[in-house]
Amino acid sequence: MLDDAFGDADAILAPSAPGEAPRGLQATGDPVFCRVWSLLGTPAVNIPCGTGPNGLPVGVQVIGRLFDDRRALAVADWLLPRLTPP
Repeated sequence: MLDDAFGDADAILAPSAPGEAPRGLQATGDPVFCRVWSLLGTPAVNIPCGTGPNGLPVGVQVIGRLFDDRRALAVADWLLPRLTPP
């Protein structure tokens, strides 16, 4: 059933968190968008894609098919220079 969500795509691109990273090192932000992928055991990698209103990083996650970590990492590697501002 999970494979149906991917269709013909190599990966799913989704937000990593509901907003930008928090200030400081006390927390990493709200993990609500990562939980389902972690529970399902799918490979997921976060990549930066800009900054939020306070100038702090915003990220997206590349989610791969079960046991297809290599492809998820390859997609993230391909996307990183395309999503990272100059």
